Amino acid sequence: MLRFIKIVYPLVIIGVGVGFLLSFTYQSLEKRLAEAAKNEEILALKKVFPEAKDFNTKEIEGIEYYVAVDENGKELAHIFKTSNTGYGGPVISLVAITNGSVANVVIVSASKETPGLGTKINEKSWLNQFIGKKLEEIPLEKSEFKTKGVDAVSGATFSSLAVTRDIKDAFIIYKKLGYIVDEALIDSKSSATEKKEGKK
Repeated sequence: MLRFIKIVYPLVIIGVGVGFLLSFTYQSLEKRLAEAAKNEEILALKKVFPEAKDFNTKEIEGIEYYVAVDENGKELAHIFKTSNTGYGGPVISLVAITNGSVANVVIVSASKETPGLGTKINEKSWLNQFIGKKLEEIPLEKSEFKTKGVDAVSGATFSSLAVTRDIKDAFIIYKKLGYIVDEALIDSKSSATEKKEGKK
């Protein structure tokens, strides 16, 4: 029995030590990954609204969003992270809205879209066409690209629609903050104004 204890005891000690070491390593790695993700998010926010001095994280109804502010803390834009399914998978966007209009759009992830086709939604030259547009000017169906004077990426309609629907979802959250958005158009095709409820 004593011999058995002598053999097992060191193994138990080693096992506990290895377990502690693995746990510490995992927690350290998890922390570094979280920090890296946060840094990437900050870089993306600076890309979508470079004029901002800082970005305040806020929440409404369990939905996280950002407020871009200047050096005096004045609000410059509301930024929303939204996602819709493209041709191959989720298309995640950061959409900045100022005065009821799109201020900028940056694609955070579209890694599942077709290389050379769907991935063209990342191009700034294509995304720039949405700047200054209100919700009623954003196409949400294939047929609306022509009628609303917006170009879809050639050969990548599903990827293009994922972006426009990301923009629509950003306006839906924008409305939750108290800004007036036409309910009928939110439910279907959409329309937004800059006025805030209770204010002229």
